[in-house]
Amino acid sequence: MEPNNQWCDNKACADYGKTGGQNMKVHSYVERRYSCATCEQTFVFDKRTFFETVRTSRTVLLDVVAMLVERNSLRAISRIKHCAPNTILHWLDLAGQQAAAVSRHFIRQLHLTQAQIDELWTFVKKNRNISSPPTLTM
Repeated sequence: MEPNNQWCDNKACADYGKTGGQNMKVHSYVERRYSCATCEQTFVFDKRTFFETVRTSRTVLLDVVAMLVERNSLRAISRIKHCAPNTILHWLDLAGQQAAAVSRHFIRQLHLTQAQIDELWTFVKKNRNISSPPTLTM
């Protein structure tokens, strides 16, 4: 945890949005929280990510998502990681929502030519024909 790269999230604070200042301190390593010395507010490290609401450790969560990407079954993942299939589906939903939010933020105002769009759709259609439809097993 690096407090120099963090900023105060309190809009009423004089140091709101400023990075590199000496106002941010580590409040709790266990809970992954920072505190602002100016306004004395505390902030979660994982704010606005899908880690924010999940109580499971990051390593387990990232392992589960990696296993899902590798197309392992829900039953296999739940046996290996000792968690319920519905929990894994919840984490998958959170990861999908985060990916959609990142895509909405970064992928916009692309000024593509007709040839670039045609090439993109050719690539997508080609991969759609090769790949098999995703299956969810429980």
